[in-house]
Formats: sequence, C-alpha cells, structure tokens
Amino acid sequence: MLNRAYTTDPPKSPKEQLPKNEAVKNETSNTEAAKDEKPKSEAAKSDDVKTESAQGEKPKEKLKDSERFPSRTFGGKSETKERLFPETGPLSLPGIGIFLTTAIGLFVYFNYEKERVGRERKERMNRVETVGTADIGGRFELVDQDHQMFTEKNMLGKFHVVYFGFCHCPDICPEEMDKIGDALDLLDANADTKDAVQPVFISCDPQRDTPVEVKSYLKQFHSKFIGLTGSVEQVRTTCKAYRVYFSKPPKVVGDQDYLVDHAIYTYLMDPDGVFVEVYGKDKNAEYMANDIAKRIKKFKDTGRAL
Repeated sequence: MLNRAYTTDPPKSPKEQLPKNEAVKNETSNTEAAKDEKPKSEAAKSDDVKTESAQGEKPKEKLKDSERFPSRTFGGKSETKERLFPETGPLSLPGIGIFLTTAIGLFVYFNYEKERVGRERKERMNRVETVGTADIGGRFELVDQDHQMFTEKNMLGKFHVVYFGFCHCPDICPEEMDKIGDALDLLDANADTKDAVQPVFISCDPQRDTPVEVKSYLKQFHSKFIGLTGSVEQVRTTCKAYRVYFSKPPKVVGDQDYLVDHAIYTYLMDPDGVFVEVYGKDKNAEYMANDIAKRIKKFKDTGRAL
C-alpha cells in the first residue's frame, strides 16, 4: 500500500474557489447594488412616516396660558408669567369700559331726574297758590252784629282771617275761635304786625244766629271779632264764594236743637281781598301767627302800608 501525503489546509468557500477575476467582479456588483438600495429604503421610510402622520394626525389643542407664557425661575421658585387683564369677562378691558360707561350714564340720569322732580314740585306749589287765589273769596253781602251792612269791600286795606261756624256749636267752633284769638295776641305783641289783622266770624246757621245772637256769642272770644250773618240765601252765597260746605238736618221741628255740619277752615285774605292761605284744624296758634307775620312782612316789603 502506498502512503499518500495530504495537506492540512481547511477547505475553501465557494467564493474562494472561484477564479480571482470572477470574485472581484462579483464583489463590485454587490457594492453597487447596496448603494442603489440605500436611497430607496430612505425614500420608502419617508413615505411610510408621511402615511402614518396623515392617518394618525390629531388636531392641535389650544395652548394654555402656562404654555403660552413660559414660567420663570427665581431663587429656585417657579413663577408663571400672567396677563394684567384677562381677554374676556367683567375684568377685561372691554368689560371695564362697559361698566364705567354705564356708571357715568346712571349718574347723569339720576341728577337730571332729581332736578326735574324739584322743578315740578315748585311748579305744582305755584299752581296751587294761583288756583286758590282765583277760586276762594268774592262778592257777598251780610249784616254784622250791630245790624250794619258788611260786604267784601269792608275787607280791603287789612289782612283778614275768616272763620265759618255757628253760635250753638258745642266744641269745635269755640276751640277754633280761641285759637284765632291766641294768634292775634301773638301778632299784636309785635310792633310790625300789631293791628294788621282783622278777625271775622261768619255764621252758617242763619235761622238761629241773628245779629243779637252773634253779638252775645262773640263776647266769649277776642274783642276784635266782627260777627256776620244774614238771610239763608245771603249766607249760602257767601259760603259758596269761599268754597265752604255746610249742612243742616233736613227734619227740624219748632225749637228742636240741632247741629250744623260744616267745613273747619280759617281763611287768610290779603289787603286787596285776595285769598292767601287756609289753616286747618291741625294748625296751632303759633303756626298761624308766624305764617301771617311772614306774609305781612312780604306785603310791606313791596312799599305798601297797612
């Protein structure tokens, strides 16, 4: 048997088994193919990203103030930058502007209304005085306690206070007559108003209040009182001129006693016979005296004497 010698080199790969020229050629072609594959893979990758973005893209959310205005850090503490005025709401610039405009408008409106109400009040007061002057008082003809004729002309040249009542009145008339007497005493105590006012009592019960009855009745009151009475028609005309209501019971037999229902007012007439003021039961003597004194002064300030 023949002994053959074998080499110990390992077996070659298929590539190594190719001839040298063939191996170089194959390696060059593989390198070029790899270069061509790289751009294609990047383009494909870009297309894939676009496709995923188009399919799964979410709408952008409105950024919060903390994101729009980034925080700043001072000494380890974080501070968020905030706006001076919010964009909407009552504390925004438009909201503050509307509030100021409304406040100014209301201020102007209420001032205007206050002045308007004041003007209307003064006009109403003037209208009442004018209407009273035109409607109260007028021509009349009566007889005094001394049986002398007395008309509206006898009331010229002085202030007169006129009260309507009846001699058989148990309480109200005496109270009002006393009040008038007290007011006269207060006026006569002042030199500027002394003897400037003449009191007049007019009966609204002519069937019983004769001149003699009236004279006897007035002795209970102030000595300056002039008492007037007359026929039923004369008294009715006078009461109508002064807008005084009075009523006698419809069924009275013989000397039967009765009461007369009448208005309880005292009228102040000026020296020209013009109505000036009316005093109700609620006004006391001091009020009447003070008010009359003011009107006497106003009259004298015009240069006229009493």
